Amino acid sequence: MDKFTDPHTGVFTNKLGITNAEELEQATKDASLRRLQELAAGYGPQGDTFNAQRLRAVHQHLFQDTFEWAGQTRQEAGFQGVKAADLPGTTAVPMHFAPFERIDERLNALGEQLKLENNLKGLPTPDAFAERAAYYFDHYNHVHAFREGNGRTLQATFAEIAYQAGYQVDFNREYEKLNPARDQGIVSLHGAPHRERDLQALRDLFARNTTPLPGPEAEAARHPSQVRPLPDGPTPAVRQIEELRELVAATPALQQLVAGVDYRRNQRADALLVQVLGIDRNPQAGVAQHGTGLRQLLQEVVQDKRFQDPVSQREAARFGAALAALHPEQTKSVAPTPTVPATSQPQATTAAFVQAAKQLVEGLEEQGYPGPADSLSRAAKAVEKSAYLGGANLQAVADALTRAEKIPALADDAAALRSAGRGLQEAQRLVASPTPGRENEGPER
Repeated sequence: MDKFTDPHTGVFTNKLGITNAEELEQATKDASLRRLQELAAGYGPQGDTFNAQRLRAVHQHLFQDTFEWAGQTRQEAGFQGVKAADLPGTTAVPMHFAPFERIDERLNALGEQLKLENNLKGLPTPDAFAERAAYYFDHYNHVHAFREGNGRTLQATFAEIAYQAGYQVDFNREYEKLNPARDQGIVSLHGAPHRERDLQALRDLFARNTTPLPGPEAEAARHPSQVRPLPDGPTPAVRQIEELRELVAATPALQQLVAGVDYRRNQRADALLVQVLGIDRNPQAGVAQHGTGLRQLLQEVVQDKRFQDPVSQREAARFGAALAALHPEQTKSVAPTPTVPATSQPQATTAAFVQAAKQLVEGLEEQGYPGPADSLSRAAKAVEKSAYLGGANLQAVADALTRAEKIPALADDAAALRSAGRGLQEAQRLVASPTPGRENEGPER
C-alpha cells in the first residue's frame, strides 16, 4: 500500500471522507472538471514556464477540493509503481515511468527545452503544432509526476501551451483514444530509430483536434517569425532522458530472451530489469556498477543458437545500442557470433530428451490432455531430427511442462523432461562459439 492510499479502505486518502473507490472517483471527476474550466478561463497558475513548479501548481488547482496531497508528486511519497499499457490487441505490456527520485529534475529539463522552442510558437499549421506537441506530451506523460490525475494535469497544461501558441486543443472530441495513444509512446515498440511510429497515434490525435484561434494575437503567435527550432536537437539533459527511456523500453524483450537462455527460469531476467531501472535512477553510477554484467549477459543471448532469428537478434541489438548510447566509451555494441550447426550436438543428450518427452506424452494422454501431448510429440520428433531445441518446439515443451507440473501423477516425468531439456540446451551452448573455417549457419525455424 502506498502513502497516498488509506491502508484500511484501499482508496486514496481524501478530504471528503469517502471510503468507496467508485464514489471517490466520481466526486474527484466532478470537482476537477469545475477547476479545469477555471484554468481554461485564465484562473490559476500563470506564466510561460512549464516546469516542475508549474505542473505541481496545475495539479494542486485541479484537485484542491479532493486531496490533501494535491500538488505533491510521487517523489514526496517515494512511489514508483508500474502499470499495464492500454494497447488494444496486445498482451499486458508494462509501462515504467520516470524514477520518482528524478521527477522534478526531468520536468525542469523538459520545461527548459520547451522554452528554448519558444513554447511552440511560430508553428503555422495544426499539423506542425501537433508534431511538436505530441513529442512534449509524450515526455511529460512518461514522467507521470503524480499518483493520480496525470491525464487531467497534462490536458490543462497543453491546453495552455496551445493557447499561447495560437491554437485550441479539444481533448474531449476523441477522449477514448487518448490513453492508447499516449501509452503507445511510453511502451515504444518500434525503438529509437523509428520513434515517429510510436508517436504517430498521439500526433494524429493532436492534429485532428487542434484548431487555430481567431484574432490578431493568436495570428501573431503562429507567425513563422516566432519559431525557435532546436538546431542541435534535444538539450543534453533531454537527450539523456531519451536514451534512458530507450534502454528501459528495450528491456522487456531482452528479458524474454534471457529467460529462454535459462530455460524458463526468471532470476536473471528479473535481475536484468532491476539493474536497468537502477541505471534509470542514476545513470553514471548504474552503468559503472552494472554495465559490464549487462554486456556479458547480452553477449550470451546473442551467441545463443536458439536466438539467431532476425527478431531476436534485432531486439538484442536494440538493447545493446541503447546501453552503448549511455556510455559509448565503455560500452561496445555486440555483434552476432557465428555458430556451428546443431547437428554436431552429442547424440546422447538428444536421445535422452526424446525419451523423456515420449514418456511425458504417454502420461498426458492417460490423464486426458491430448492437445499438449500431441504438441509435445511433434516437438520431440523435430528435436530428434535436428538435435536442436528452440523456437516453437521449445514453447511446446514449456506448455506441456506447465500442464504436467500441476498433475501429481506426472511430477516425475515432468522433472525428467525438464532435466533432459536443460542438458540438451547446455550442449547447444557449448558449441555456440566461433569455429575457424565454418560459415555462420542459423538453426532451422
